[in-house]
Amino acid sequence: MKLVIVESPNKVRKIKDFLGSGYRVAASFGHVRDLPAKGDLAVAFLGGKVTPTYEMLERSERHIRELKTQAEGAEAVLLAMDPDREGEAIAWHVSRLLGERKYLRVVFHSITKAEVQKAMAAPRELDQRLVDAQQARRVLDRVVGWLVSPTLRWKLGKQAKSAGRVQSVALRLVAEREAEVQKHKAVDYFVLAAKLERPGTPPPFQAKLVAWKSQPLAQRLNDPAVAERTVEWCRKQAWQVHACERRDAARNAPPPFSTATVQQAASVRLGLNPDATMKLLQGLFENGHITYHRTDSTALSAEAIDAARKIIARSFPPEYLPKAPILHATKAANAQEAHEAIRPNHPEAGADALGSGEEGKLYKLIWQRFIACQMAPGRDQVTTIDVACAPGSWLVEGKEPAPMGVFQAKGKVTLFDGWRRLTGEDATEETKVKKKPGKKGEEGEAEEEEETSEELPMLQPGDPLELKDLSSKKSSTKPPPRYTQASLIKKLEHDGIGRPSTYANIMRTILERGYVEEVKRKLHATKLGMNVTGFLKGAYRGNFIELDYTARLEEDLDRISRGEADWERVVTEASFAVFKLAKSAGLRGNPLDPAPPSAAPK
Repeated sequence: MKLVIVESPNKVRKIKDFLGSGYRVAASFGHVRDLPAKGDLAVAFLGGKVTPTYEMLERSERHIRELKTQAEGAEAVLLAMDPDREGEAIAWHVSRLLGERKYLRVVFHSITKAEVQKAMAAPRELDQRLVDAQQARRVLDRVVGWLVSPTLRWKLGKQAKSAGRVQSVALRLVAEREAEVQKHKAVDYFVLAAKLERPGTPPPFQAKLVAWKSQPLAQRLNDPAVAERTVEWCRKQAWQVHACERRDAARNAPPPFSTATVQQAASVRLGLNPDATMKLLQGLFENGHITYHRTDSTALSAEAIDAARKIIARSFPPEYLPKAPILHATKAANAQEAHEAIRPNHPEAGADALGSGEEGKLYKLIWQRFIACQMAPGRDQVTTIDVACAPGSWLVEGKEPAPMGVFQAKGKVTLFDGWRRLTGEDATEETKVKKKPGKKGEEGEAEEEEETSEELPMLQPGDPLELKDLSSKKSSTKPPPRYTQASLIKKLEHDGIGRPSTYANIMRTILERGYVEEVKRKLHATKLGMNVTGFLKGAYRGNFIELDYTARLEEDLDRISRGEADWERVVTEASFAVFKLAKSAGLRGNPLDPAPPSAAPK
């Protein structure tokens, strides 16, 4: 009898059914060991070596006792934890607690009979590189929290509960955006809009003043009297087409979901916070509905692509199926190409296979994105018309005569919807809602639509135009938009800060600590959050609080997992660099010194 150990008890019955009578399946119930919650740092630095002192979690004692008993009589122990660094580390910790024996590691990226049996047929050794990468991340997080948090409380009081290697950078982004919003002073300006028509070629179109005397206008027209005089002057002038450009633009389908993009899309489309999304994803994975949900990859297996193409061929007209499969390259530097993107295991069951609850809605979002990524690109027709007001009346020595004013119209129409027929626009994009008349615009919200969805006529330079109407409308500059959880995750992912599997915890931490408040989905830094960021930026300049430093450290952790860097060296150098700054910021003692626990901070 072979013993298979998985993380979650929810997987046990399904995997046991797949494997049959020759296997016993049991669960570790998640993490089994960690650095102690109380006491000293529990990490020793000596002679370039880093020695964490782990202890078994109290809740794991009974589970480990039962696993030990089952392992005694097993002919082989197969560690089948999740297929990532954290899963590798849990497998390693379990092996340490169960004692010396031969252990084999098996990984599967979806809980289906074919995948599980395939994994059992190809066991491997534990990958110490992945274990070390996870140890490095855990120890560094411990050191930063342990060294920095006391200086934070000493400076700001007990309400400043903690700092963290990644959470503090996420907070900095929110706090600095908050400072920009608070600093912003609205400036009123006027927008001139002309309603124009080529005689005999209806319908008319709208164009806005964008340049005056060959200079971009921007928000320079801020005097109401000047705006009104400009309107009156322009009404008396000749109008003609200055330039007209029409082009087709392809809209390629977005790639299938990774952990980061599914969290963004679930926030934008379903209003789910990252924490709720990750819990739903965990259930979908454990119940065999989707592939593993902690992934940076956008790659798909050949079998998955073939399944998607068959569904497209069956469900859509022929023009929606490209001649060849679409391959989406993974952008994440350390994405393991053996991993797939998040996709349904049984797409043939359809988008609505799991009903209309939250789990079903999230599954539908994943299903649609998966199918859409193999559909034909959309095509849009984009037209830009530049209109000359008083053509040739602006004279500058040595230059060609120019119009006094240039009004511009932009229009876009869909020629072929392609993948958008299934999903609409990219689900991760936070689209702006058109402002209703009389309603005050939100921060970062443009009151003036730059592009219409109406078709513009194809005109020729020099074509005369008839002015139907000309008006002046007051507008105001807007502050930059505050982050939402979705846009903050997008920023963190773009800048290589943290890892997608940690984003939910980061969001939860900065909210629970009282550093950030969420109001109508917008993240507002509190006074405490602003003070924490201000202190950390001053005291830890050039270290973990800097975006580029944190991103470089993430790259080092990735290099450890690839066997390209020594984890103890990376951790030692980073830890002592933080310690030097913490000492200057008021830290007492040296928690990194291999001395009695009494030397550690309280």
